[in-house]
Amino acid sequence: MNKLKLLYDVARTMKNLEKVEGVLQLKVIKDQDEVFNLRNQFEKNVAGKTRTTVSSVLNLEGGHVTRESTTEFDLSGQCHPGMLRRMFHHRHGGEEGCCGVKGFFGRLSLALGILNSLKVEEKGDGAAVVSLELSEAPEELQAALQEKLQYKNDCLSQHGFLKECHQVENLNGTLVMTVSKDKVIETITLNLDSTALDEKKGQHTLAASAEVQFA
Repeated sequence: MNKLKLLYDVARTMKNLEKVEGVLQLKVIKDQDEVFNLRNQFEKNVAGKTRTTVSSVLNLEGGHVTRESTTEFDLSGQCHPGMLRRMFHHRHGGEEGCCGVKGFFGRLSLALGILNSLKVEEKGDGAAVVSLELSEAPEELQAALQEKLQYKNDCLSQHGFLKECHQVENLNGTLVMTVSKDKVIETITLNLDSTALDEKKGQHTLAASAEVQFA
């Protein structure tokens, strides 16, 4: 199966859907203990109106902090930078790095590198499974993910969450996307695991899993 043609068909199909809805589940585990759990039920229609219902549980030194909220907002007429652009924007300095020739070819190189690393397994009915092993992904993507994980860890550490973990390293992971025969995304699953060093150079295991199930 042609990877580029498959991704094009999926992007076009998802873009033309009248409504996109689903559920995001996220978990973070440290040293075998679940420290964070989030569930986000979302719905967005073609007009840009979005509704999210979020519930989360945060483990703080043996106690549990829970939060539930429902938010509705309108994104019609607004344009937001893509995930990869947001991820790499802070890694480049000045106009040349962001929008110049080097920035353009840097983003192009990253996109082609990700495309080359993708694996596609075609099912008999026309459905497909798309997967990406982080160890086979471009170095820029690996570095950016580790940077983002370190940044999140630093922010959460200030609030008592993962407070003893100071340096994230040895990041591994797998991304899997299942696509129906109609070229509609059914699920997206991401599993990450790494180790983190505390101030005494002791090691802690960290694992994060996220799954989006589209209705």
